[in-house]
Amino acid sequence: MTRRRWLLIAAVAGVLLFGLSFVNGWIFHDRELRGEGYRQVQVLLSAWRGVAMPVTSTAAVLALLVGVAAAIDALARRRLPAWAPVVGSALVIGLIAASAWPVVKDGHASTVRLTAWWLLPLALGLALVLGIAVRAAYRPSSRLLGLAMLVAVLAIPAGAAARWQGLQWAEGTGRHWEVGTYTRPAVGGQPTETMTLTGDRYRIADRWQGTFESSGWTVVLDGDPACPDARGTYHAHGENEEDLRFVMVVDACLDGERAADLETGIWLRDP
Repeated sequence: MTRRRWLLIAAVAGVLLFGLSFVNGWIFHDRELRGEGYRQVQVLLSAWRGVAMPVTSTAAVLALLVGVAAAIDALARRRLPAWAPVVGSALVIGLIAASAWPVVKDGHASTVRLTAWWLLPLALGLALVLGIAVRAAYRPSSRLLGLAMLVAVLAIPAGAAARWQGLQWAEGTGRHWEVGTYTRPAVGGQPTETMTLTGDRYRIADRWQGTFESSGWTVVLDGDPACPDARGTYHAHGENEEDLRFVMVVDACLDGERAADLETGIWLRDP
């Protein structure tokens, strides 16, 4: 096999891998929704959709760059420094392998799982062909080859960690409240009141106070002197980015008086 043929193989593998990156079938996005029963939402992602970026899409772009460089070298006979295609192809292999690593985000109302789908094994095979062809064409030194292998190995956990962190950021925590004070204007028979949240305690004027715990959008009120034996559970929904609206799940405090107070109107975040 001549050097030129190896370069053409590398070019075809890189360009083909990039072309396949736009096809849905790289990553299986499985969301389990909880609440009023269980529901499953399943979507196939390309390298350019949602949480597949930036790790999988970066691998596709690098594959294209290595493929184009190999094509220029083969057709224009302008030899490039060996380190660029060798290290680049190794990084492609590592990032695609990282894309196959399953990652999970457990939230309060949903769980998201990302797993490899049918195109990822094919993409990994093309990446290996790319790497083999580049090595045969450029014949890197033992030192450069060792560096490339190290890059590929390190890219796998680094890429998997980046995908996990990206999923956490994309899904968020579901929490809509912030430490500070909120004012609810007089409405629905309830007077104007100010609520203060410190992170682990709450206080609403002189009527209600106690501990404040949250998990996602669910908050639990407890230890209120007005009703020490009655815990209150609510969903705290965000309104207009900074404001809050409470929806009761269960609260028997004073036969529903605290619930009526919290659920009435929108609590506006004070500047």
